[in-house]
Amino acid sequence: MKWAAMLCVAVLMAVSVSSSAFAHANLIASDPADGSVLADAPDRLNLRFSEPVRPLVVRLTHPDGRTEVLHDIGDKGDAISIALPAGLERGTHVLSWRVTSSDGHPIGGGLVFSVGAPSAVSAAASETDLSVKIGLWASRTAWLLSLILGVGGAVFSASVVRASDAKSRLLDSVLISAGLLATPLFIGFQGLDALGEPVSALLRTDVWEAGLFATSFGRATLIGATALALAWASMQSPTPSRIAGLLAWAALASVGLAAASAGHAATASPVALTRPTVFLHAVAATLWIGALVPLWKALRNEGTAGGEVLARFSRAIPVVVGLLVLSGLILGVVQLRSVGALWTTNYGLVFLAKLALVLLLLLIAAFNRYRLTGSVLAGDLFATASLRRIIVAEIVLGCLVIGVIGLWRFTPPPRALLAVSGPEQTIDLARDGLSARLTVRPATVGPVLIDIEDVRLNGEPLDPLSIEVELAKPAYGLGPFEHPAAKTPEGRYQASGFVLPLDGFWVVRVTVLVSDFVSITLVDVLDIARPAG
Repeated sequence: MKWAAMLCVAVLMAVSVSSSAFAHANLIASDPADGSVLADAPDRLNLRFSEPVRPLVVRLTHPDGRTEVLHDIGDKGDAISIALPAGLERGTHVLSWRVTSSDGHPIGGGLVFSVGAPSAVSAAASETDLSVKIGLWASRTAWLLSLILGVGGAVFSASVVRASDAKSRLLDSVLISAGLLATPLFIGFQGLDALGEPVSALLRTDVWEAGLFATSFGRATLIGATALALAWASMQSPTPSRIAGLLAWAALASVGLAAASAGHAATASPVALTRPTVFLHAVAATLWIGALVPLWKALRNEGTAGGEVLARFSRAIPVVVGLLVLSGLILGVVQLRSVGALWTTNYGLVFLAKLALVLLLLLIAAFNRYRLTGSVLAGDLFATASLRRIIVAEIVLGCLVIGVIGLWRFTPPPRALLAVSGPEQTIDLARDGLSARLTVRPATVGPVLIDIEDVRLNGEPLDPLSIEVELAKPAYGLGPFEHPAAKTPEGRYQASGFVLPLDGFWVVRVTVLVSDFVSITLVDVLDIARPAG
């Protein structure tokens, strides 16, 4: 089929623009090392990461709590070198940094060093505040909805409907205009997220520069805006034309390119598989969800016109949905790596929510195809009215899917957590008749996983109501950092999300809820080493 051939060409375009990509960047070494106590203040501080990075912002908090932004930063591949202010005072300094990795996501961290002798830590590395996260999610969701509904609608109108009235073109133009208006807001919140700034900094020039140029998401947003402009241009002709069709399909290809140019999935290894798969997934989703609005409009018309549109849609949509499901399964396997990650990681929980909505969509689509389509094509007005109402429900579900997908922006995939490897440290905890074995891996600075197994009460196996793990380094004012431990399919409990910035001794507290009225806290000390290299 003609449209299938065009899809193949678009996939080849996605492969041709692919570049080498990596997983999330991690800090693997620093000079001076985290937690160092230096006789004299250093002139520069060097950071080395697990992959090439681009520095976004670096802040230094002095012992008196004063914070300044450092601007003299050199970067070369996987290393950055930061010039420190002259005449650093005695005491403990906290350096917080934000860089962008190859998948486009800003990554932040911090390290501590002391001049002369340690002192109290006045501040830790900053996190993106909640209002920025909400704004980023909302603007991204609105932008994606406009992109999918607007571009998908343009392709459907040009290739399936092949005619449109002034009212239909007005609705399509409103959808696309909403996306074009949301684009600057999306870019602005990307800049706030990249630099770790609050919403009050939205009008600053450096925030907008960061939103456009600091990460690969800026490029993806511009490609998406191009897709919206092409879709708008394709809808300006009231009659079918070859140029309008070409513009619509170029807009669809741009949607795929935007999706494949940034993000967790697009940069997962092997890129030769994941990037074209992301492209296909985005294109298929746009074709399906984007077709619903113009299909609903076409079914308003009495007579054969709406039936003909529905017949053409019914012939093409099984292939589109098949590509969507297949590409989604491939990406799910790449990102999750294990079935247990579905309910033991935040990424997996978002995946389950998306999967539930998509399955509901598929069930509704199957009902429409096998129970209603035949009656509609036979001229049954009641079936037509029912189908139009159900299509509205499909549109709402499609919007919910896009909203849920936006939560992945804040959740690293399990494949990144599984990359945590290295030497392990195991300790046996016991108190008040409760015992457990705790393993931290790797027992080095950086991301760590905490496994808890063989939980027993008075020598008998115990299935606790919940387990909370807390890590702290009181001497430096770091923590406590707390995460729940989720039960794995193998029967142990695992807590993830810890990133330890310093080596040395860390206090670990494991609070076990034995019953509704009894909880016991096990306390011990972990010895965290510096990373090799």
